[in-house]
Parts: sequence; structure tokens; C-alpha cells
Amino acid sequence: MTLTYRMWGAALALLAGQGAAMAAIAPDAAQELTRKSGLWGQLESLGVQVQAGMQDSMAKNPGQLTEAQKARLLACAQSAYAADGLRAVAVDAVAGTLQPADVAPLLAWYDGALGHRISAMEESSAAQQVTPQERLQRGGEALAKASESRKASLGAILVETHSVEMMADTLIEMAYAVQQGMASLDPATTPSALSEIKANLASHRPQLLQHYAQISLPAYAFTYAGLGDEDLKQYAEHLGGSSAKAFNDGSSRGVARALGAGSVKLGRCLKEAGAKS
Repeated sequence: MTLTYRMWGAALALLAGQGAAMAAIAPDAAQELTRKSGLWGQLESLGVQVQAGMQDSMAKNPGQLTEAQKARLLACAQSAYAADGLRAVAVDAVAGTLQPADVAPLLAWYDGALGHRISAMEESSAAQQVTPQERLQRGGEALAKASESRKASLGAILVETHSVEMMADTLIEMAYAVQQGMASLDPATTPSALSEIKANLASHRPQLLQHYAQISLPAYAFTYAGLGDEDLKQYAEHLGGSSAKAFNDGSSRGVARALGAGSVKLGRCLKEAGAKS
């Protein structure tokens, strides 16, 4: 990005507010869909991951921050990336993307037998205590045995959910949050320096996209290993429908805007805390 940090933050703050102003469906309906789709729970984990990243960075750089600075950084991160705030921004994005006619088919899917099975399967997969390497190995084995039809369904699911792009962009935003927080506690850090951090991270996006494109198909094969070919095909067809496409677009925007809004809040909190210290 070529915007200065201040301009970038202001732009994200404006984007975060656009959803509510342009909402095409009621916030309650958007919230229900984010809950049933699993997005609601995923947003809570984002804040946890940002704080974990900061703690890891501090552990790898002992002596860089005082104990008071560490406490300030973690307190600001907890506030900036609180689940309620992230969810509010994401719900606004979903509400602003969907049309009233999209709500009924989406609820019918999530309330249906197959939708329930897939949601449970996704939650079970995420909760399994297996290493990423084992997950990819078992997924690769499943993929090697899969029919061409099954491979096509998995590929379609990958494309329609924007998983590769979302994972790359989410990693960049979380990495930026960590580096932004660490750098902001240095009085010598300028807005242009923060902008350079963002630009440097963004420059790695092509490599991240390539990496996630390589590992996502085996990961999906692992997740949906218990789903028959016909059910998997039905899921892919559902995701290819206009309502599901709109919801996935809104979800992608919601995650991006939520993380962006969190970054703006983090910078503001650290600045205010620094002024008081």
C-alpha cells in the first residue's frame, strides 16, 4: 500500500462503517448467519491469535520492551481485537453485502441436515489434536485416492470460499498487528515506518497465496474425508449459488474490515496510553 499509516487507518475506519449505512438486510439476520456459518466463532479466535503472536514476539526479543510496555501492548491488543468489536464489524459487512432474498436459502442450508453435518465436520476437524504436517499428509493420501469428481468438488469449494485469499490476507493483517504493536512502543517510530512495515508484509502476498494454494486442497480433503462424493458435490453446488457467493464475499470483507478496524484501535490505544505514561 502507498497510503501513509494515518491515511490507511482512516480509510479502514470508513470502510468499517459503510456496512451499517448500506445494510441491505437486518443486522439480526446477518448475525444469525454469521453464527450458523461458524464465522462468529472464528472471529473470536483471531483476537486470541494476535495476542499469542505478540507474546511470542516478545519472548523471541527479550529486553526489547519493559514489563510496563509489555503489559500496555497486551492490554491494548486485548481491547482492540475483542471478539465483540470484531464481530460487529463483520456483521455489518455481511449485512451490507446480502440482499433480503439471500436470507431464506442460506438459513435453509444451515438448518438442513447436510448443512448441519458439514458444520459439525468442520468444527470436529478444527478441534482435532493433530499436527499440521499430519493433517496435510492424511489429506494428501485422501486426495490421491479421490475420484476426479471429488477432486473437482474440493477445488470448487476452495475457490468459492476464498480460503486461499482469506488465509493469506489474515496472516498479513495479524503479522502487521504484532509488528505494529512492537514498533509503536518505540518513540522513534514514525507513521512512514509503520507504512513500510505494512508494505513489506503485503509484498509477500504472492508467495503466501502460492503456499496456501498448495496446502489447502489436501487440508480440505482431510476435513471432508467423511463426506460422500455426492454430498460433497451438493456442498460445492450450494457454494456456487448466488446467495452463498454473496455470503462468502461478505464474510471475506467482514474478516478484512474487522482486522483492519482492530489495527486502527490498537494504534489509537497505544498512542493514548503512551501519552498518559
